[in-house]
Amino acid sequence: MVVAERRWQRSGDPIFLELARRWAKGTAILFAVGAVSGTVLSFELGLLWPGFMARAGAVIGLPFALEGFAFFSEAIFLGIYLYGWDRISPRAHLTAGVLVAFSGALSGIFVVIANAWMNTPTGFELVNDQLVHIDPIAAMQNRARSPRRYT
Repeated sequence: MVVAERRWQRSGDPIFLELARRWAKGTAILFAVGAVSGTVLSFELGLLWPGFMARAGAVIGLPFALEGFAFFSEAIFLGIYLYGWDRISPRAHLTAGVLVAFSGALSGIFVVIANAWMNTPTGFELVNDQLVHIDPIAAMQNRARSPRRYT
């Protein structure tokens, strides 16, 4: 989307503008589907597994919070991108598109980090059935998200 818009800005070829606008519509649809499924997931964690979230929230809360920040950033800049075609400068419009891509990538990274933690929980010690010595940064850097193989 952003690459097509940049090519349109440099060449003036209307094909690139049409391509950027169509990809923007596809991006909006994919964002909407992701927003709905992500909202359902967050409610599921709180409503269906409140005991899990009460116990593990201090450990896994950081990547969820960062994902929420990335999601809202993506939503804001996607709105600017979608409704700013003829309302803001071409440079600001392209910047909004770049920020959509960047915040969307960050959002995906934080979701994968949270999922990796759920598969191999780290960043805490279990003492007397209580989580102690909680380190959210260590939890975010667990081995499940690393591409290296461990034996």
